[in-house]
Amino acid sequence: MKKSLHFLILSALLLQSCSFLEQNRFIETKIISNTLNEQIIYKYYQTGLDNYKVDFYSVNQSDSVKLFEHFVHDALFSSNTYRISENENEIIIRTKLFSKEKKLITRNGKSIIMTNR
Repeated sequence: MKKSLHFLILSALLLQSCSFLEQNRFIETKIISNTLNEQIIYKYYQTGLDNYKVDFYSVNQSDSVKLFEHFVHDALFSSNTYRISENENEIIIRTKLFSKEKKLITRNGKSIIMTNR
């Protein structure tokens, strides 16, 4: 009886600590840019009590490509996290969450720049 109780408790603790059982709670999707051929979006997920994940995507018809992701703490998430400006073929996403600049070019040739300036 003791062995089965120990096995049951050990199994429950093991399953509780497995990260594949954790589900990110989806919060919302925001469209940054919407053109005839492509949408640039980002999705918010809550990953823990005070933590959030933000995924940026390029969506072309039914195909989507993840551009980049990052994690945000609750104190930063509630403030104005991003300032977004768009020119003809360029989107600039300003945030103080990055220490260095990231640049990407989508399949349709749109430049995505994430900067802390």
